[in-house]
Amino acid sequence: MRAAHAHDAAAHRFDLWRIPGRKRLALDGPDLSLTAELSARRMRLSLASGVADGAAYVSAVPLTPHLRGQLDAFHAQAKALEGHAPRADSARAVTRAALLHLRALQALDAAQAGASHRDIAQALFGLEAVVLRWREDGELRAQVRHLLRRAQEYVTGGYLALAGVPHITADHPGDEPVR
Repeated sequence: MRAAHAHDAAAHRFDLWRIPGRKRLALDGPDLSLTAELSARRMRLSLASGVADGAAYVSAVPLTPHLRGQLDAFHAQAKALEGHAPRADSARAVTRAALLHLRALQALDAAQAGASHRDIAQALFGLEAVVLRWREDGELRAQVRHLLRRAQEYVTGGYLALAGVPHITADHPGDEPVR
């Protein structure tokens, strides 16, 4: 952020105390570094030496290939400079796939610690569910076995698919499909 020409009508006026949150100023070479903590967010700005309280200023953002993905964050910073606290992030809905991944990894941890299938079901689904629904060939036991198989697939390379890494087969040379 640097000082703007005083006659620039579109320029905003810098007011340190209008920025919401806990603020910390530090000397960063010839400039100042401003860090504002807004609940769980942290905003960091570099203030040029010409910026003074009440003075007109302009902001600059780095032109990177990832600029489009950062626009929301820059917009939130601009709103904070105007005195508007950012809205709280709403909790994302948990997807079925994410819940399956979580339960599979929890089941694997429990199995590696020596827990029985029934103990795993109790930890994942609760004591009441186990008392009511646990059978030798029941669906609850089948769910635990499925979660353990799924977790074992993660261990043997399936985690790469979760990370978005394409699966590279280790086939013998010459077994590639013909196009």
